[in-house]
Amino acid sequence: MENQLNAPRKSSKLKVFLVWALVVGNIIFWTVFSLWYFRPEHSEKSEDMSVMGHVLVMTFLGGFFLMAGVAGYLLVIFTTGLTFDFSRPAWEDLKKKIYVANIIVPIIFLLGVGFIVSAFLTPVLNAFGVTGTAGFMLPVMGTFCLSQIVFIWVLIWSPVEKRFIDKRLTALGVTREQLQTGWYIGLSNPDRGTLKRWFAIEEDMGMLWFSPGQMIYWGDNEQFGIGKEQLVKVERKVDAKSTTMLSGTAHVILHAKLPDGSARQIRLHTEGIKTMGGKRKAMDALSDRINAWLSEGNPNAGATEAVKSGIVIS
Repeated sequence: MENQLNAPRKSSKLKVFLVWALVVGNIIFWTVFSLWYFRPEHSEKSEDMSVMGHVLVMTFLGGFFLMAGVAGYLLVIFTTGLTFDFSRPAWEDLKKKIYVANIIVPIIFLLGVGFIVSAFLTPVLNAFGVTGTAGFMLPVMGTFCLSQIVFIWVLIWSPVEKRFIDKRLTALGVTREQLQTGWYIGLSNPDRGTLKRWFAIEEDMGMLWFSPGQMIYWGDNEQFGIGKEQLVKVERKVDAKSTTMLSGTAHVILHAKLPDGSARQIRLHTEGIKTMGGKRKAMDALSDRINAWLSEGNPNAGATEAVKSGIVIS
């Protein structure tokens, strides 16, 4: 078995910098373009309301949208993305709901923050000659620009991933004690095209355990155990088409030989992590754990133990 887990753990700093420059540059470009479009020459002339009136109206609107955004976020979190039946596979539907929520909820929340910033910053801009729509749009668009960069790094839907895995595996019969000893993992196929992973790159979500003889995975759609003798190659590779590239994360990829003689590539994703940097550290820890597992002894004893535990479906 070829083990490449000791290869470089992350992408080069230059590649990460270039990707970040592209992402941030794109956000800044559209922000500047919007501000240019709404410059005073394009703004309709109207009588400005008083400073106090502007502060009160914008603070009220900002508070309303802010509370609506927080309420929407909590609704998605505590209903696990409006998912109520965990007795059947649900990840395919859930990832579409998260995709939609990731557009709607942050926009509502950021409108609230932008309006509140505008309440106090727009009068200052007006005093410096930035009037009309431009004076109003600058705080709002500036808030959106900075927040988009933050939301790339901070993974606001990680609690949904963790709650979903816990609830789905509990419905499959996994005990609370077993959940506390597993790794929250997503699976994907490295050979799958970009269009086929539009809503989320992960094709399945579940948990990974280690016994001396097997890696044991239970997920939403499939359950399996992989013995050491089935592994042809283990490697780490950066996915240039994923946002994890922004943290330089190199995913663990398992090359396994199936009982029918065919081969399968399984890319592992660490789930339930709050930041991109945390995902990179979790992937490093997972790589270390797999390395330690590969160096452990008697695979036959491990296989027997795994089957007896009720975690493996043969």
